[in-house]
Amino acid sequence: MLSRQSLIVYFRNPKVLKQLKRFGNVAYFHKKRKYAVIYVNGDQVTAIVEELRKFRHVRKVDVSQLDFSMYDIDFNVK
Repeated sequence: MLSRQSLIVYFRNPKVLKQLKRFGNVAYFHKKRKYAVIYVNGDQVTAIVEELRKFRHVRKVDVSQLDFSMYDIDFNVK
């Protein structure tokens, strides 16, 4: 099974959404707040982030923090 990583892409123009589909699965986008959440392969994250930052209409690309272990939740609390 492939490891997947979510990226948060902030854009200036929603026209870039068509180009984001080439890199991975667009899970969610908000046109008014101008961001999208895409899922990419875990081994290609750095290359995809660098390529997305070169786009003219992309403001910022962040790697989602929810995928890391710092948000481990213990549901066995007594």
